[in-house]
Amino acid sequence: MKIKNRDINIFSMSALDLFASGMGAFILLAVIALPFFGNVSKIPTEAPLECPKPIVCPKPVPCEVCPPPTPPGFKKLEKLDIVVVLDISGSMGDEIASLKAEIRDIGALLDRLSEQAALRIVVFGDDDFDQPVTHYPLTLVSNLAQIESYINSIYVDIGMGRGSNTREGESVFPGMNEAYRSAFRPEASKTVIVLLTDDKPHVGHEPRLNDATRQFVSIGNRSVSVRYSGSDANQRNYYEQLTRIGGGTFMGDQNGSLTAALLLALLPP
Repeated sequence: MKIKNRDINIFSMSALDLFASGMGAFILLAVIALPFFGNVSKIPTEAPLECPKPIVCPKPVPCEVCPPPTPPGFKKLEKLDIVVVLDISGSMGDEIASLKAEIRDIGALLDRLSEQAALRIVVFGDDDFDQPVTHYPLTLVSNLAQIESYINSIYVDIGMGRGSNTREGESVFPGMNEAYRSAFRPEASKTVIVLLTDDKPHVGHEPRLNDATRQFVSIGNRSVSVRYSGSDANQRNYYEQLTRIGGGTFMGDQNGSLTAALLLALLPP
């Protein structure tokens, strides 16, 4: 029986050493690469999201003619009808001159207070005139040139003709009654009548004027104001009473501006 050779062959040891060295290198590389294995996928990744391009808002276009700013809390009247009833007797020359001088200011005032204002002029003298009352149609303030032409045709004692001015008082009632019959616009937000005089109505006309005023203001948003430039206490008392009936404003300043008088007439008493 042949005894097995138990001597360690140098060549077998070399092979084992080589194998062990290769295995160690493989394990080292596997340990290094292992964290990257989880990132490998057969499903393609989505493309990165792109931010949308910013939208450029158009610049505001400036208006060619911008309206003047409205005061905070102020609201214009939609439509305003106003009638000026003017005494044209001999003592009222200054008032007639003031109306002619201030009509442009009055027009600008009414234009600022209302979206669409209209103005009418009614003048009166004495019942003994050939034409006691002279009147002009209600005209939009936007047609100021036409209103100016009406006013420029007014003069002291217009309509007298061959008549006279000797009776006590003036034709206040016929003048106011003509104003009350004006062709007011039914859609007007406010209707105002302003009487400018320095004398009383003819005898017996006061009760009739009071009744006509009550009937006029019985429709809403209407008022009657008076600027009395005379000095008689009884006449003043009467016109104060008339403005109370008319729900308007009484003005007794003899030298005040007509523009200011009209503004006061438009404001609550």
